[in-house]
Amino acid sequence: MTSIIIISHSADIAKGTKSLLNQMAKDVNIIAYGGVYGGIGTSFDDIQNIINNLEDDALCFYDLGSSEMNIDLAIEMYDGPHHIKKMDAPIVEGSFTAAVKLSVGGTTDEAIQEVTQTSFKANAFD
Repeated sequence: MTSIIIISHSADIAKGTKSLLNQMAKDVNIIAYGGVYGGIGTSFDDIQNIINNLEDDALCFYDLGSSEMNIDLAIEMYDGPHHIKKMDAPIVEGSFTAAVKLSVGGTTDEAIQEVTQTSFKANAFD
């Protein structure tokens, strides 16, 4: 089984993304983390705790600079049995694509491939 971790500077963004994914991919474990002490930000310690307590493999989606830095460091320091992958894709669109793929029986590798092959370009002015 593969979990999806949402890491945002905003608790509202993390929770809202989790809510969307839960509606479309009910059987996929979604872990949402965002905000620090009721404000904006991320905490390496909190992210490391999430990673260290995983019960399965995980795909990690993030929003801004320090959330990427914190997930990179947490993955680098992780010494557990599961495979943890940081995904370089938009937090909502990328995690949605991965969750839907996993929910229809796709493997972790298939979900990664689906996310990396999907174009998330905005064509508002085309």
